[in-house]
Amino acid sequence: MDFIITVALIFCVVMLALLVFRYVGLPVYRVEAVNIKALLESVLAETATIANWDVFVGMPIRHDPELDKIRQQCAMLAESALSERHGLVIFNSRGREELMQILDGLKRELQALEHNHE
Repeated sequence: MDFIITVALIFCVVMLALLVFRYVGLPVYRVEAVNIKALLESVLAETATIANWDVFVGMPIRHDPELDKIRQQCAMLAESALSERHGLVIFNSRGREELMQILDGLKRELQALEHNHE
């Protein structure tokens, strides 16, 4: 009897969760330019974790092709210039220079967007 009650309660909870997702929507993580800017700044400050980096380079950014190009550039750069130290992302000097260029371009884009919204 306890088994049937447990199954019925689990079924009710799952159905409730499905209804909530149906009307509210599934949670979505959207990477925006400000998120990438913050990540690149923390990478250059040598405070970004490998987990942060892996999530960024491992998840395609389908809603913004320009941001996805930046993600791909960073992923390719990491293959030759990235190392890990105590769980933190460390780039060699060439990699840091390229990341600074990417970050500068991203900052210019963000400033242009701010001026357009004013």
